[in-house]
Amino acid sequence: MSSCVAYVGSRAGVLAALRDLIADARQSVVLQMYLFARNGDQTLLLPRPGAFPYADAVAQLLIDKKRSSPSVSIVVILDSNTPADPNRTRRRGTLIREDLERAGIPVLCANLFGARFDPRPRRVLGRMNLHLDRARVDASDWVFHQNRWQVLHNVEDHRKNLVIDGGRAGAITSHNLFDPAYDWHENLFLVTGEPARALWRSARASVNAALEIPQRVDLAGRAVIDAVLEGASDDPEPFASDLPAFSPVAGYGVEDIGGAVVSALVHDPSASLVESAQIRGRLEALFDGAAEGDELLVATTYISDLEVLACLGRAARRGAKVRILIDSVRALPLPRLASWLTRSLVNHDATVRAGELAAELSDRFELRVHDSRDGPMMHLKTAARLGPAPALVGGQANFTPNSFSGAWLETDLETRSPEVVRAFASHFELLWKLPSSRAPRRERGPLAALTRLLRSALLRAFGVLGVRP
Repeated sequence: MSSCVAYVGSRAGVLAALRDLIADARQSVVLQMYLFARNGDQTLLLPRPGAFPYADAVAQLLIDKKRSSPSVSIVVILDSNTPADPNRTRRRGTLIREDLERAGIPVLCANLFGARFDPRPRRVLGRMNLHLDRARVDASDWVFHQNRWQVLHNVEDHRKNLVIDGGRAGAITSHNLFDPAYDWHENLFLVTGEPARALWRSARASVNAALEIPQRVDLAGRAVIDAVLEGASDDPEPFASDLPAFSPVAGYGVEDIGGAVVSALVHDPSASLVESAQIRGRLEALFDGAAEGDELLVATTYISDLEVLACLGRAARRGAKVRILIDSVRALPLPRLASWLTRSLVNHDATVRAGELAAELSDRFELRVHDSRDGPMMHLKTAARLGPAPALVGGQANFTPNSFSGAWLETDLETRSPEVVRAFASHFELLWKLPSSRAPRRERGPLAALTRLLRSALLRAFGVLGVRP
């Protein structure tokens, strides 16, 4: 099967793509998801009034597939930021994972011990030693204990991928299956051929790794998992969805800005999967390849990696035009103190430095912040180079040191397809021109300078504690 890629920048299209992949599965479905939860089914994140039941919509797609095609083996792997105990959530109701398990779909907790972290034993905070003493925690409470451990080590399985039939087709998306995110600005890359097979190999490794830690899986669930691990596609027939005409999912009435941005499923032998610690190098190569007359477009919710920002600055000095769009993260449903810390600190250093670059290179370097206080978050994580040698790297990795170091497990796609790059560029322009996307105000005066110093000091303090944004 040839390698093909489609860009989906339509919010309705993202959900439709997941539906079409699940419907087209003939052997297996493996879903890896950071957050898969109903409104209020988190411990820290708050419920959002009036949210569309996005998690239920996708869960029902999986359950319906299992009922209509019992021979199709379905496995879900969740980061431990998705709770497993309803009594530890804000809503105290039935969890999505419980509905899936009742339908015969095993749900695994992702093994985070393969992420990059400091494994030295700790005397003061014993809960940081879970990787050294995992036998003391029972499977029934493993998710809770691993979640406490991962917060202290600042590691995540941040992947949001779906792959069918041992690699016949797959999706890499920025979108969590989390109700408060139902209308966020997201994108998805639908892949076939070698990128899909690489996605399958990655998912298979994640399932095997998950089985190394305690899991709440019965014998029937283990049989489903074994069937998934043993299966691999040798079917040359391509994914059957009629791209780009996705029919909308019933009930999901979110409108897309400026119409749907969806590319055709185009042949792309250059497409390749890029994972975790590999991503920084691919992005730097993308930016370093920009010459005078080229343009670099970056859409990322967070930007705190100053090395990558410096790489963008060098490209602007060479004559390339650079535009960066980030989010104010006001739409993130956090309690008041956590919300203030996130808004004030996560993008602080990079925003200050980007402001300096914009002042120095006013005709070639520009930063805008999408203010999400009254609406959806700009949640893309994609960068592209426009010019004679177009290229793109996008998926789940924010522009943060943790996403680039391997502390957060991520999946991106690299492509040189002009059609895919143009589709992202069109999506970027729509977001860039929104009234809510504006250049940050440059506060001046002694109070503003003191505020910047205090925020930088807070960031350094968190860094000393090992909690870097």
